[in-house]
Amino acid sequence: MLINVDYAKVPLLFPTTDQTGAVSSDIASMKIYRHVDLCINVGPIGKATAVTLNKSAAVAAATEALAFSKYYSTGFVLEYDGASTDTPAAAGETVTGAGGGVGYVYKDLGDKLICYAFNGTTFVDNEVLTFSGGKTAVANGIQKNEDIMVPRTASSNTFNLAAVANKQYIIPIDAADLGDGYDCIQVEIADCDTVTHLSIDAIFSKPRYGSEIPETAIYD
Repeated sequence: MLINVDYAKVPLLFPTTDQTGAVSSDIASMKIYRHVDLCINVGPIGKATAVTLNKSAAVAAATEALAFSKYYSTGFVLEYDGASTDTPAAAGETVTGAGGGVGYVYKDLGDKLICYAFNGTTFVDNEVLTFSGGKTAVANGIQKNEDIMVPRTASSNTFNLAAVANKQYIIPIDAADLGDGYDCIQVEIADCDTVTHLSIDAIFSKPRYGSEIPETAIYD
């Protein structure tokens, strides 16, 4: 029974049937927690769109930009053999299957790739894999472990939700990241264009005080 003791899960945006414009989550307070993981779950999505964070001193209008550099996104594992070289593919290279599947390499382990940014087209067993760095190989099965979360680096305090359905993104934030005088946080998602389904949850952890049922995080 770790909920309400080690962590609390707070919905900041409930799933809806359609999000066609910009989205602002509820504002959540970190006054009784030292850490939060902001989880964005995406179903159908109309186009790639930017994610940013804002902060405030109270659960009211959050208009001050919150700097962050790290996030996680849904990844996958792809095993391979028959490589043209023993040299591992570099991080950030694309790997493309002959049938059109595409992913980005986070790590090449010699016979297995840890990837992110899957384009949604299934890799095919025994198809030729072509890496953007010039290496080739042969797929040993299709992609698997599609629930893993791969570390990514945000650029200029933002990143894009890919225009690919059924993905999850997590932004880890420590209370200290907000700086003096700030303890509230909000997720901002730019125009999602046509039919887009998404939800946002905050998983608070490292509570400052023990309680059987902790105080709310959506009132300051």
